[in-house]
Amino acid sequence: MQAVILAAGKGARLRPLTDTVPKPLILIGQKPLLLHVLEVLPDAIDEIFIVVNHLQQQIIETIGPVWKNIPVTYIFQESLDGTAGALTHVKEHLSNSFLVLNADNLYAKADLEQLIDHKWSILVSPLNHTLKAAAQDQEQRFTGLGPGNLAVCGAYVLGMDFFNAPLVEIQVQTHHEFGLPQTLATTTDQHTIHTIHATFWHQVGTHEELDRARLLV
Repeated sequence: MQAVILAAGKGARLRPLTDTVPKPLILIGQKPLLLHVLEVLPDAIDEIFIVVNHLQQQIIETIGPVWKNIPVTYIFQESLDGTAGALTHVKEHLSNSFLVLNADNLYAKADLEQLIDHKWSILVSPLNHTLKAAAQDQEQRFTGLGPGNLAVCGAYVLGMDFFNAPLVEIQVQTHHEFGLPQTLATTTDQHTIHTIHATFWHQVGTHEELDRARLLV
């Protein structure tokens, strides 16, 4: 099975750290964040694609062309046009169902193993506050996005039909980009998308989240 890791962003909320180090290489404990992600990939993964842009050469030199006997290909995302936009750059290399992960999240391997048990799935985690969240039905199938407390964890299994859906444009701070979960939400009438509830998940997008992550490992 193929895995796509989205690692192109500039990590603006983690400046000044990310002025000289790409966010995926910020240390969490004794290891870069990206290594934590690679180490929890399901055993079925036999090909890895890492989407890069900001300070890309550091990532390429750190990981190299092979990770634990799994070939790694680096895909340059010239325009930082969002998570769905990033996937379009990898499309020609993909086939069947594939795993997609954000490079700035900590995951549990057991959760990702459960995620890939399905042809289409999305990892979610309950929070204690309301946000634009994943919605699910009684059979734990993803039904879209709306107010709620089920955070989208940036981990998905998608099929090639994902690329048939028009990309959904979203506002992010002062610019527009194409959102992966927002695009996925438009396909729920065509595919059964299972929601998998994370047993462990932590975002690393801000200095506060980084501090908390360093206490977890």
